[in-house]
Amino acid sequence: GFQSPPRPIRHHSPVPSPVLDGAAGAFFCRRAMSTPAARSRPSEDGRIWSSSSPPSGSEMAAERLTDDLLVEILSRVPAKSLCRFKCVSKHWLGLTNDRNYRRKLPQTLTGFYQGNQLVDSALPFTNVSGSRHLTYPAFLPNRRRVKVIDCCNGLLLCSSYVAGDHGDEFRYLVCNPATEEWAELPHSGYSGLVAARRLCFDPAVSPHFHVFLLPVADMDDQHGYCLTGVHVYSSETGSWVHKEKRWCGTIDVANDRSTVYLNGYLHFCAIVDGSAGRLAAVDKEGEARTNFRVPDGLDVGFIQLSQGCLHYAGFDTDDDNVVRLLVYVLKDYDRKEWILKHSVETSHLLGGRHIEYLDEDFDWIAIHPECDMILFAVAQEDITFMCYDMDSGQVNVICNLEDSQQAYFPYVPLYEELQSLHK
Repeated sequence: GFQSPPRPIRHHSPVPSPVLDGAAGAFFCRRAMSTPAARSRPSEDGRIWSSSSPPSGSEMAAERLTDDLLVEILSRVPAKSLCRFKCVSKHWLGLTNDRNYRRKLPQTLTGFYQGNQLVDSALPFTNVSGSRHLTYPAFLPNRRRVKVIDCCNGLLLCSSYVAGDHGDEFRYLVCNPATEEWAELPHSGYSGLVAARRLCFDPAVSPHFHVFLLPVADMDDQHGYCLTGVHVYSSETGSWVHKEKRWCGTIDVANDRSTVYLNGYLHFCAIVDGSAGRLAAVDKEGEARTNFRVPDGLDVGFIQLSQGCLHYAGFDTDDDNVVRLLVYVLKDYDRKEWILKHSVETSHLLGGRHIEYLDEDFDWIAIHPECDMILFAVAQEDITFMCYDMDSGQVNVICNLEDSQQAYFPYVPLYEELQSLHK
């Protein structure tokens, strides 16, 4: 199979545990219940009663809506609003969880698949409340050593081995755990070093997905690697395209966990001619390539897609030697103008404590796709999975992890059946 270039091994030095209050599950629930509408008092039969007034005529009319019509209305609201509506009544909660209806409804973050780890062909999963368990993809026949490589809008890109005439053969496959559909990809024809392997899928634009491989070669005269081109698989054509390097100068992937698919481009943090501080992008045909600056002073950072916009987060030290976490957003993609969205001292994230080596002891995990929340891991006596709400300033512990070096992929279920996948 493909090999990733060797990366330096980081050794975590213990720091005191932060003193933080609250359970992560309750925290996520409170975020969903933060509006007056969400605090209405539901009845057992589905009526929506305000805590301060009796039901009105319109509220009584809502009782007469058929389930089909109610689901049609709920399918048009944002995922964050749907989370609130689940709390209206047991009947509404039942509708949102019904197999016949939920494929029509918007979904939100449910947890994280853990990548690059084999546990008897099981896939480790951590949900947003902090509980952890193993999922067994029994719908994948005759597969061994299945690993999650990437996750995008409900689909997983996995590597696996299948028995062949000459022993176990390496394969890529894309699957949907919610519908148990899957597809095996043909061999790309490349078996060298890759800097990143990424799945790109946007169900709002197309039912088809793309898989990107970014091959690299060792630079003999320098320390590091250089991209040599791009390989792109399209589920629409069922084949790979191979394109040679088109960028000027040398370019490498700066953070192989940090990529975003947006506007038909795969975006990644890049090192251009030996200098960090750039974002590079390549389209799904492997043709158009571009690169542009990250926010000033944040040459090392983390990119994510949240609320439809590209976000970039990193650390900066001010004139008073205070380290701050900064989050920028690219609201107008065409103008490439970064806007500062949030700033907070890192000591606040850690309960007043200080991390001396952020590059070793802090790991980005995700920015929530639907709200202003950062998820990250911190190395202490244990490695702690945490979340920070940019709106309220609250910090909560989700759970302890064995290893922050593993990738954690945000998972939003997709209940829609896709022609590009088969059982």
